[in-house]
Amino acid sequence: MARAGAAANWVHYLQLGGSLERAGDWAAALPHLRKAVELAPDEPVALNYLGYAQVERGENLTEAVVLLERASRLRPDDPAITDPLGWGYYRSGDLARALPLLERAAQGQPSSVTINEHLGDAYWRAGRRFEARYAWRAASLYAEGEQKARLATKLADGVVVRTAAN
Repeated sequence: MARAGAAANWVHYLQLGGSLERAGDWAAALPHLRKAVELAPDEPVALNYLGYAQVERGENLTEAVVLLERASRLRPDDPAITDPLGWGYYRSGDLARALPLLERAAQGQPSSVTINEHLGDAYWRAGRRFEARYAWRAASLYAEGEQKARLATKLADGVVVRTAAN
């Protein structure tokens, strides 16, 4: 998938960018992740990582969704790519496109904490409160630490939108 001679390089940039991102240095990670995609524009792992990282930060949502759509076209049956695309649509306000993808991702990877949490959040926004809590309960089965605490709050209160006055 990567251009000839770029295979090892894109992996290097992806790994370096991913390490910096996980260490909390997004500003340093972003150029490396972009370089990985530049070197391997048809590599679903690189497209997915950069797209999802931006969606999680609420940055460049239009660009991020385009990257995730490309990754999904390359691996349409991969729940680890279907979920970020659905989440990108959700974060962009396109609930109608998000829900079927998040449901499909949850069916493909039913023990994923992140996928079930995303699905629960989308159900909640759609007014499907019972299904939201069901998805969050499923996520809670495997959650630990911060995720477990966040899910407990959602199970008790739903998705609470914070404003400056809260």
